[in-house]
Amino acid sequence: MPKRGGRRTKSQEKIARDRIDKLLNLAMKSSKDGDLDQSKRFVELARLISKRYNQRLTKFQRLQICRDCNSFLNSQNSKNRLSPKGWKIVTCLECGSVSRYGLEDSGE
Repeated sequence: MPKRGGRRTKSQEKIARDRIDKLLNLAMKSSKDGDLDQSKRFVELARLISKRYNQRLTKFQRLQICRDCNSFLNSQNSKNRLSPKGWKIVTCLECGSVSRYGLEDSGE
């Protein structure tokens, strides 16, 4: 019979967040080196850990990952544009998916 059920402990959640950060840092390094398959695998592992331990990725982390093909977006495999309507448009050059993100007001 199990001792306890339900939520994970705080220490387990902290370990999960640390591992997600490490995996995304490794994905960034491997994508800079040109190893896109290994970078994609690191991103997949980070997303699996975040799902299992119910840990959300930060906004900065979410903007660096393609939602369709799980590739780590950098200047070699993505195209970033600013629209006049106030959107940041990110196009993944591997799968062709387009993501639009709103920009914060600059206090005009």
